[in-house]
Amino acid sequence: MSKNLNELFLEQLKLCKVKPTETVAVISELGKKNDYVNAAVDSARSLGAGALVLTASSLSSSALPPYHSDGREIPALLAAASECDMVIDVTVGGLVHSDVRMRITGAGKRMLFVAEPAEVLERLMGTEGLRTSATSGAAKLKSGRMLRVSSEAGTDLRVDISGADLPVTLQYGYVDEPGRWDHWPSGFVACFPKDRTAQGKIVLQPGDALIPWQRYVRDEVTMHIKNGFITDITGAGADAFVLRDYFESWKDPNAYAVSHVGWGFHQAARWSALDVYDPRSLYGQELRSTAGNFMWSTGPNRYASRYTPAHLDIPMRGCTVEIDDRPVVVGGRLEGE
Repeated sequence: MSKNLNELFLEQLKLCKVKPTETVAVISELGKKNDYVNAAVDSARSLGAGALVLTASSLSSSALPPYHSDGREIPALLAAASECDMVIDVTVGGLVHSDVRMRITGAGKRMLFVAEPAEVLERLMGTEGLRTSATSGAAKLKSGRMLRVSSEAGTDLRVDISGADLPVTLQYGYVDEPGRWDHWPSGFVACFPKDRTAQGKIVLQPGDALIPWQRYVRDEVTMHIKNGFITDITGAGADAFVLRDYFESWKDPNAYAVSHVGWGFHQAARWSALDVYDPRSLYGQELRSTAGNFMWSTGPNRYASRYTPAHLDIPMRGCTVEIDDRPVVVGGRLEGE
């Protein structure tokens, strides 16, 4: 690594267009990731901006039930964040799917989530090229009606993405516009299809990834999907059993729902990351962003008023993604790559 954490945060805040007239809030959890908090504050101050640290006792989601949200600190946190121009989220689990994120960005504030190790932050720093790829991918989703993903392994899933109001997430690793949220680092685009429209099956292969479990799939697993929900999980190996156990543990039908679908385009992101690094030190964003992966998720969809802490992101290799029969990914490679 050629730069220290302070230098990386300074470069990032410049990408985010932080001005001397602005105030940056840092949301953290007590006693956790203090080096990130300090780097964010020092970088904001070096640009002449004000800096405010908002520390809660705990904001991270449980990986397994029971899950009890401690919402007593949220109103005070939101009141302080609303007075700032940009919010940096360095909580362990992230406020990605929370009401906190939506209320902050809904008020026109920029919000950046930071969770990966410093070496990953540096290697996958956002660029104007990533911004262009994200904008192009979002336009394809917005103009499409039907997205289909298929693979030689047997995956064949269709989702309805029609409508001008299609919720699209474009992530290129920095927040340079009012009301924008992003995750540093990033390089993928996704949408929330019309609720209950996903139909078909997904066949996971060894080497696909399960996030936030931070590990690769070991055995073939077939997941049948009807009307937007996983209805059956089959496979001869341990992975099918473990996935069934995970979903059943929540005792929540919403855990089985298809959430968002999309693809990655970050050419510097490597699929091997979970074996190169200590996987528990990663948030998994590199796998989500690898160029040509198909990435789908299960569980929450705030646009469909469906809330659940049960959430998996599943990047897959070797898939073909088509929008209205026009390929954007072919066999795990970006079209035109």
